[in-house]
Amino acid sequence: MRTVELPGRWDDARVVEQVLAWRAQPGLVWLDGDGSRAGRWSWIACAPDEVVEVEAGGAPLDAWRRFDEGRVLDPEGAHVPRWIGWIAYDALWDDALDGHAPRRPSRAREGVTMRFARHSWVIGVDHATGRAYVFSDDEAALERWRALDGASSSVPSPSAASSSSVSSTSREPHDVTATVTDLQATPAEDHRRAIEAAREAIARGELYQVNLARCWEGRFEGDPLALALAMRRASPVPLGMFARTKDGAVIGRSMERFLHWDREVLETCPIKGTIARARSGEPDADTDTHEASALRGDPKEHAEHAMIVDLLRNDLARVASTGSVAVVDPLRVEPYAKLHHLVTTVRARTRPDAPDDAELGLREVLAATFPPGSVTGAPKVAAVELIDALEPFDRGVYCGAYGYVTRGGHLSLAVAIRTAVIEGARVRYFAGGGIVWPSDAEREVAETELKARVFLDAVESLDRPR
Repeated sequence: MRTVELPGRWDDARVVEQVLAWRAQPGLVWLDGDGSRAGRWSWIACAPDEVVEVEAGGAPLDAWRRFDEGRVLDPEGAHVPRWIGWIAYDALWDDALDGHAPRRPSRAREGVTMRFARHSWVIGVDHATGRAYVFSDDEAALERWRALDGASSSVPSPSAASSSSVSSTSREPHDVTATVTDLQATPAEDHRRAIEAAREAIARGELYQVNLARCWEGRFEGDPLALALAMRRASPVPLGMFARTKDGAVIGRSMERFLHWDREVLETCPIKGTIARARSGEPDADTDTHEASALRGDPKEHAEHAMIVDLLRNDLARVASTGSVAVVDPLRVEPYAKLHHLVTTVRARTRPDAPDDAELGLREVLAATFPPGSVTGAPKVAAVELIDALEPFDRGVYCGAYGYVTRGGHLSLAVAIRTAVIEGARVRYFAGGGIVWPSDAEREVAETELKARVFLDAVESLDRPR
């Protein structure tokens, strides 16, 4: 691998400036970190060398074997993305439940259920140091990066080089604009009925918990990057994503780690449990401590969280060495712009071989764990069947996963929550929550609206001058 350090200090504004410079490049992708431990790095790439797409009815998990090919055991590049993309929640109806789903979905699915692009070069920004690098396979890949029309934007202007804290909005050009109109949501009454139906299924003993969502859909015009930047301002998170597609974009603002695997240790960090922040992003030690205690002590939220942690312990155990699954740092409360979330880490050491004595690979890890348990329910198969019966829409990318596979074959995926998908002139956004027997329908509806504020506030801001 070739590594070239880029000149100057790379603050937040500099990262946005680079993304904007490449906004017209094919296959632009931006994995947007916030400088926290989980979001230490941001990654920017475009003009991929290869794209692997799987249509509905295909075999999305089998495609992951392709990502294990050419794995390079290079410690310097072990953390550097090579394949970047997403796998849709609806991939589960093909082979992502690995044959465990006992029936087919209630309606036909269409479209792409997985898209990952291979990049022979990528810009990595280390927010801990303010330094940036181009990581590439070889000199030829470096030359392709240099040949891009926007490559000259990587040379900092004097103001960018000297700046250490410039607002990410201060240099956004006015031609990056968008509008969202005719926005309609799944009616609250429909969602209440679905919640009551789920509670009845729980009472019958069919399952313990299920995640149900609402959909906001509207007409989109303009540059998807404008909406991405607006959502970014509304919701700083460690695991953001912007990815252009053939006719639109996928925009993710996730704070939930689905999987991190370094070929030895497999980790997941489920979020289950939400409470509003009274001061909406402004730190207040007394208020935040009180709200965190209330969240930890809420019996409904605690039960919901415990069920999902147990489910994920079982998922990881399918590929773990015996006795290695452990719960780490349980029930911690993480604050974000408008919400507190309840989070636990589940960790395991993976066994070296798959059941057929082949080396354990990406396909086996995904087959054991996808779709994420925190956005399905428990038991998982019963939950996805009930979701299919009660939700009147396909989820698409929402509640799937996005992220990357590194040059060393390591895996890093976020749960695709707080995700907007633009397809042509249509934009869709989803928000949901876990339903257990004590769930109150009015409270659950309010939670979806609270979670949707990331999108709704961003849409409202598109019409305001900045």
